[in-house]
Amino acid sequence: MKYKIGKRRSVISRLVLSTVVALSLSACGSGGSGDTPSTPTVQNITYEALPNFLTVNEGEVVRLSLNTKGSGASELKFKWTVRYLNQDISFSGQGTDTISFIAPDVDSQGTVQVSVDLEAGQSKQTFGFQNQYASLNIKDLNTSVVPTIPAQELGEEVSQIDTSVLIAGSTWIETHQSNFRINQADNSYNMVDLTLIRSFVVNGAEQNLQTVSTDYCGFNDLKSIKLNESVLETECPTGVRTTQLFQQESRFSIVQKCDGDIVGLSTFKKKSSEQVSSLGSLNLSFQNYSDIQTKEVCGVIATTHVKAYSASNQEVTSTDSTAIRLLSQQEGSDFELRFAFNDTTNGLLVSLNRFFDENNTAAILSAAYPELNASSESGMLTLDLQNTTSHINGEFYFTVTKTTGSEEEVEGEFTLILE
Repeated sequence: MKYKIGKRRSVISRLVLSTVVALSLSACGSGGSGDTPSTPTVQNITYEALPNFLTVNEGEVVRLSLNTKGSGASELKFKWTVRYLNQDISFSGQGTDTISFIAPDVDSQGTVQVSVDLEAGQSKQTFGFQNQYASLNIKDLNTSVVPTIPAQELGEEVSQIDTSVLIAGSTWIETHQSNFRINQADNSYNMVDLTLIRSFVVNGAEQNLQTVSTDYCGFNDLKSIKLNESVLETECPTGVRTTQLFQQESRFSIVQKCDGDIVGLSTFKKKSSEQVSSLGSLNLSFQNYSDIQTKEVCGVIATTHVKAYSASNQEVTSTDSTAIRLLSQQEGSDFELRFAFNDTTNGLLVSLNRFFDENNTAAILSAAYPELNASSESGMLTLDLQNTTSHINGEFYFTVTKTTGSEEEVEGEFTLILE
């Protein structure tokens, strides 16, 4: 199984579209007759409440409206306040039911507070209207989601990676992080954070060519990598993509930028100067086959976190998904156990029953017993609450239907450590 960006985006898009909902907050108020019949019927109005929370980009034109309607609505006068960091922000439309302003520049992120009330004297004559308040989360367009490690830990910026650290036979852990946006036809969009962690053994390195020949766990056809580019390519549809290299004693990083903003980070960290064949353990019991109990295990972990936004930049939902591959041997041949589920690595209980969630599966790939190559029909995966994206413990049981038509019950536990 290869983790290709195009395929991954398609899967994520289908997942998020099923859970995205359009949220709208509205309220209306109306009043009865007042004490003074000669007063114009300004009370007979309806209005739309301000959204409680809204996310916009810095520099974006923000328009907020009560959309008042009804007899006498045009005679109402509203008093607005717009503040950021306890300072007033200039806006247009004071006195009316609609204002607009430019979202301020922020560092990392900021919040603008908006409130509106009827001007003094009118509130006593108009019934049903409630003071409105809104919080606007201002997104810093110059802040990227990755890297997650502090910039000072990247090391010294270099023009080339010193490949002398890539000793033949040494074991390395490779972590890729990228963030990208998926636009939908209705102008809503999904923001996806992706992390892929895997291991490889160095076979050799070329300083001048900046290439490394590799032996990857789970990626038999990936025989080499180029150190001046990320293995997981990131798109830059609106500008120029650039690459920076950073290195310290036993780690180096490749940073990809789009218009100066970080959109991808690949970090390579030495696990050992020797080949490491044990990156975890697998204890697995079959109903009709010999058990597997081994520490000769390597693996791959991929996680995604997706936030879905409406066309008005309001976050409406989020979701997580995880894929785990455990590779070992069975009867002297390649054996692989896979898990895929819509949750985090410490999500506790994951149903492997297709009736409840067809996306949650366990699967076996056995070269020794190809009749076992099937996905789970039912079962459960229990995850440790202390799990991280690079250190996972799990217990499981599930049932597969073999190609012969009979069922096979499988249970066990595993540990995978990629750090």
